[in-house]
Amino acid sequence: MFALAMPLVVLLSWFTQNQFEQRLHSFSEHQQVIEYGRVKREFVATLSERRDELLQIRTALELDQPQVLEHLLARNYFERLRILVINHYGELHPLLPQNRAIDSSTASLLEQLARPLEQETFQFERSGFAQLQNNEFALITLPLKHRQWRGIVLVQSIGDEQMLALIQSHANLKSATLTRASKSPQEQQLPMLFGKPLALQLQFDLDAINNFTSQAAAVFMQTMLLALSVLLGLYLLQRRLLLQPLSSFVARLQQVRDRDVSAPLPVATGTELGQLAQDCNELFRQRHQQQRQRDSLLRAVNDAVVVVDNDARIELVNPAAEILLAVEHGPVQHCTLQELVAGEAGAQLDNDLRELLNSSRVSLDSEVQLPKSGEVLKYSVVRTLDGQGQTLGAVMVMRDMTKNLQLKMQLQHRTQRDSTTKLFNRQVFERELEELANKPGQHAVIYMDLNRFKLINDSCGHTAGDRMLHDVSAEMRQNIRNQDILARIGGDEFGLIMPDSSALEVAKVLKNLSERVQGITLYWDSGSYKVGISIGVAFYRGEQTPYETFKDAEIACSVTKAKGGEGQIHFFDSLDQDLAHQRNAPLWAMKINDAIVNDDLVLFYQPIEPTDGNNNGKRKCEILLRIKEEGGRILAPGQFIAAAERFNLMPQVDRAVIRKSFEWLARNPHLWDSQVISINLSGTTLNSDGLVSYVEQMVKTYRVPTHTVCFEVTETAALTNENHALEILNELRRRGFAFSLDDFGSGFASYGYLRRLPVDYVKIDGVFVQNLATDDKDYAIVKSIHDVCQVMGIETVAEFVEDQETLERLQEIGVTYAQGYGIGRPKDLATYEPLGNADDALLQSLLS
Repeated sequence: MFALAMPLVVLLSWFTQNQFEQRLHSFSEHQQVIEYGRVKREFVATLSERRDELLQIRTALELDQPQVLEHLLARNYFERLRILVINHYGELHPLLPQNRAIDSSTASLLEQLARPLEQETFQFERSGFAQLQNNEFALITLPLKHRQWRGIVLVQSIGDEQMLALIQSHANLKSATLTRASKSPQEQQLPMLFGKPLALQLQFDLDAINNFTSQAAAVFMQTMLLALSVLLGLYLLQRRLLLQPLSSFVARLQQVRDRDVSAPLPVATGTELGQLAQDCNELFRQRHQQQRQRDSLLRAVNDAVVVVDNDARIELVNPAAEILLAVEHGPVQHCTLQELVAGEAGAQLDNDLRELLNSSRVSLDSEVQLPKSGEVLKYSVVRTLDGQGQTLGAVMVMRDMTKNLQLKMQLQHRTQRDSTTKLFNRQVFERELEELANKPGQHAVIYMDLNRFKLINDSCGHTAGDRMLHDVSAEMRQNIRNQDILARIGGDEFGLIMPDSSALEVAKVLKNLSERVQGITLYWDSGSYKVGISIGVAFYRGEQTPYETFKDAEIACSVTKAKGGEGQIHFFDSLDQDLAHQRNAPLWAMKINDAIVNDDLVLFYQPIEPTDGNNNGKRKCEILLRIKEEGGRILAPGQFIAAAERFNLMPQVDRAVIRKSFEWLARNPHLWDSQVISINLSGTTLNSDGLVSYVEQMVKTYRVPTHTVCFEVTETAALTNENHALEILNELRRRGFAFSLDDFGSGFASYGYLRRLPVDYVKIDGVFVQNLATDDKDYAIVKSIHDVCQVMGIETVAEFVEDQETLERLQEIGVTYAQGYGIGRPKDLATYEPLGNADDALLQSLLS
């Protein structure tokens, strides 16, 4: 160490001295540049001083002040400055004091300056230096406003006398001369008027700086010798007190470095080495403890752990890795994974390790299959770094994923398959259905529904039902093509996708499938059961979404079930109006809901008049419902009522009609004593909860008398849930509302039911009234209904009265009221006006 320190001290001293001299030299040069600039500025500044003199002379000339001019000329002549003027012809003349003649020097000056100054325009002020015939001059030219002269010039000859004065004014300036500027820097050139460029050449006195440099070198040499002496003394002291004991201490460390002990070094108390030995023993103890913890952790980890060095060679494996790789810990050290694991698996593990170690990545995840056992290993590799971020190696953690993959496959199979039938479930079917959008061609989408399956579940239990489903699905699978997708999409509902199929091919497959399903017999508890099947088919050709095609197939299947078809196959036809209405039913349901929310329901009315023309009693009309679209178009109920009934929206629709009818009555209190309105109630509304309380709420809100309202219900609606309907009718009747039984005669009611229903009016179905004038059977039915009602004290209303002949036959029978286009067409309730006397007379003439 001392052998290295001595040259370093010498080298450092030499370098320091050299740097000091260079800095001193640079400082000296910098100071010279600054001083040169200051001298040059002072030298050039003489021009500005002479300019003031020349300005005074020009002023005296222009103002014609001869005495001032004479004084100024004399002073300048004494200072060896010459004043020249040039006339308008370009001739140069001197301006001299009166007692002075042109001497030889002045004549020579005129001769030298005549030619250069002839080129001057004297339009502007100019100043600078000039060299003519080896003579240097300082010149200032000014324009002159004079009748005789156009310019004035001040000339000062620059010689040794001026240079000497310049040297004497600066203590550190040794010499100063004017030389021709050829290769000198630009900042050294003097401002020139004409002639070749000149530069001010200066030489400075450097004796003081050289003396200071010599003294500094001597100081540096003495300092270097002193430092070498101190260093040598410290080395000898260090060798005696520290190096020899430390060498012994290091030798001891080398002996115990690889021993797995917790305190290998003897501790000598009271010395620095003793404290160092104690600290080393503490480090050994911590290392020993960490090794024990690491070994315990690796044994406790169920995953296989392999630790490799920076060359991808194994340093450590845990017991799980020994079992997984079928190796032992000792022999595998310093081996590569490619040497331990045969085939492509070993090469992949080794390549991934080396790729991670040679890249900037921190971790890597992948999986591999072992060639012998077939086990699938999922592994993660993480690079290990030291405190400075340098790579030490990597740790690979491997996990046997074979069982997990098997469980995953089983779980995936369960999530895709129906547990009862082993067919695809609804989720898989919907996913395959969506995929049809990416497949060109014609694809059949089939909806199948079992008939009488509920009978098996209700009679024999779900175990028997599951058995029937299993047998049905087995027959279905055997009768479809390999590329077809069959799924159970509901309790007894199945979906089938037949890609790239024609209608003939689909019909052939489904006919055979239907026959096989209907041939299945389930024997259970001494009983036998069979099921039927209804099938709807729709084709996807890219004209709509696959889901819409599936809905068309469902509609076609529902048509088959509605017709009571057993084993029938119905193909959806977009030209079929009934199917089109069912397809659009969801859209109509949305429109109805929006109309209720946005208050777009419009009420119409149709008058109900007495057949005998007697209008002394209260007038009656039936409230009819319409929907107003955005463009103002009014939709008739035939377009949306079926959708409302299908999607159970009739309770909301009827309540909206009740509310709007009560609003209208509240706005027209003058009609309360002369008008009765009839409001229709559907069967679902009649059987819904809260109808009576809602009507009571409307009465309280709008304060409408109950005798102005009559509710109409069909006999089918009234008898679907007879007890509940009777309870509702009686509750409302006790509150003062009247009731009318609508469409009487077309349902399944008998006169016995009529006797129990608390109704005030019976509306005879229009199917018996339309041909009343020509059909004796209809006449007899209408007369029978009227006679029975008359005996029971119930008034009758005939619907669909469209001509005078029909009205006359009704008068013969004695029917109380008539309604139809022959009496009055439906109109907007907002336009309702009560009939006056003239209108009564006209209506009576029509009815008489």
